[in-house]
Amino acid sequence: MRALIVYHSRTGVTEKLMRAIGEELEHSGHRVEYHKLEPSRPLGYMAAAWAALRGREAQLKTGLPKTLRSYELVIVAGPVQAGKTSAELNAFLNNMPDGIGRRFGVFATMGSGNAEGQMRSIKTRVEKAGGLIVYEDAVRTGVVTNPDQLGARARNIAEQLLRPWVW
Repeated sequence: MRALIVYHSRTGVTEKLMRAIGEELEHSGHRVEYHKLEPSRPLGYMAAAWAALRGREAQLKTGLPKTLRSYELVIVAGPVQAGKTSAELNAFLNNMPDGIGRRFGVFATMGSGNAEGQMRSIKTRVEKAGGLIVYEDAVRTGVVTNPDQLGARARNIAEQLLRPWVW
C-alpha cells in the first residue's frame, strides 16, 4: 500500500506524531510519503490564530500534491488553532485534488481545549472531495511528548488504519 501523510506542524508536535505513524506503517511494509505544509511567510501565534478563526488559506512554500490517485491511504493532520484548522491546512483542504475513492485518516493535535470543530471541518471537506474517512483522532500534546506513549499510540493508530475490514 502507498500512503501520503499531509500535515502542518507549528511546534513540531504534529510532525512528531505523523513521523511515528509513518514509521509504523513502513514497518508493516507500506510505502509512505510525507508532505509538510509550510507557509511561504510564517505567521506569529496571534496572526495564525486570527487566520484560522477567519478560515483563511496560507500561501505555501511548496505546491500541493497534483493528484491523490496513486495513494490508497491519505493522512491529513494539523494543530488546533483557536478551535479551527490552521491556514496552512485550509490551503490543502480547500484545494484538495481528486479524493474520490481514497481512504483518509484525519488527525488533530492539541494542548488543551476541544478539537470537535476542527475535526468536523476536516471531515466535511474530505467527504466533499469524495474521500472515505476510515479513522479519526484528536491527540493531546502530552501523549506525543512522552516517548513511551507516542510509540504505543502510533502502533495502535497504524493497526487501526490497516484493519482488514477497512480495505
